[in-house]
Amino acid sequence: MNVLILGSGYIGNHLFNHLKTKCNVEQITQSRVDYTLTKRFKGSMDFKSYLRDKRFDIAVNCSGYTGKPNVDACESNKSECWQYNVLSPVRTTEVLNLFKVPVIHVSSGCIYEGSQNFTEKDIPNFGLYDNHSSFYSKSKHAGELALNGFIGYILRIRMPFCATSQNKNILVKYLKYDNILSMGNSVTGVYDLCKVIEHFCIHRHQINHGKYNVVNSGKIYANRILEIMESYGLTNPNWNLVELKDLDIKAGRSNCTLSGKKLNKHFKMPSAEYSISECVERLSKIWKNEKV
Repeated sequence: MNVLILGSGYIGNHLFNHLKTKCNVEQITQSRVDYTLTKRFKGSMDFKSYLRDKRFDIAVNCSGYTGKPNVDACESNKSECWQYNVLSPVRTTEVLNLFKVPVIHVSSGCIYEGSQNFTEKDIPNFGLYDNHSSFYSKSKHAGELALNGFIGYILRIRMPFCATSQNKNILVKYLKYDNILSMGNSVTGVYDLCKVIEHFCIHRHQINHGKYNVVNSGKIYANRILEIMESYGLTNPNWNLVELKDLDIKAGRSNCTLSGKKLNKHFKMPSAEYSISECVERLSKIWKNEKV
């Protein structure tokens, strides 16, 4: 099996490390190949020219724009956000489908708000048409709409976490932030996500194309995550659980629970508490060593 990974960020690098001993996998960056078709980097190879000499069974698009340090940055960088979350994914997928390569597009569940176990069929209530949603959420919703009809899968994830000290890891964010939003959410273990993507790659001929919520089973509240972290010695003495109205932020925040029933027909995700506990235990050892 030959797999192409687009992007070398948080998700892309984890996926490459997961797949590299399991199949033939190639990972490309925008600076090497212009897969976003933006001509952002001088000297990067034309995407179609690159694909003509390759034979990929499936591609995984892990690239996108989230803003730094968080989605508030999307409010002041709307053009870039729209480019990389809407226009580029469509152009990328269009080219890959032209070469008969199906695409797994890693998206987000941030297009919903509420605790009603949203399914893939539910109309987003924190997306393109909602005045109170963030521009980031609007762009992710628009990206999904634009990808309708292409060959492949859209995998929605939520608040990804892992056992490394990367800044995009929600567990690391909790360690660095004083004010923690006291809400219940669906979450996605990055290692679990990698296993799901591997499963979809292998069984791409048996799994129907479309949208899939890729979240660990059961929602989990912020205070429970902090309790787990504290039990392994990961703590911030300034932690303060707050409501959304208490935060000084530019954009609204999605807090939601997604249903994983559709995914469970093909792959059963472990519980949120189990995967978080496993990652926190591993992270605690890394964090302590880095702090020495």
